[in-house]
Amino acid sequence: MSGRTEGPWAYQEQSDAYTHIVRGPNNRFICQLSQDSSGEIERTARLISAAPEMRDELQMLCDVLEAGADPLPVEVDARIAFARAAIAKANGEQP
Repeated sequence: MSGRTEGPWAYQEQSDAYTHIVRGPNNRFICQLSQDSSGEIERTARLISAAPEMRDELQMLCDVLEAGADPLPVEVDARIAFARAAIAKANGEQP
């Protein structure tokens, strides 16, 4: 599996009393998580719903940083490598 998952995704407010639902474009079902009393599952569903935008923004940030100063500070270069690995993971690729 590789490639880009189309967004945006949205957390479905008031999913129901037992589940939290994330939907994509055209109301496409992305995932459903069981409710818990701690609120952690709702936070997880909201994080999942932000994943496509977060990946896109991270990709753009890496591109901007790499197009900038040469050479990049070692710390920035290392962070870009970690960010690229996260992007590859999100795209289903080997980092």
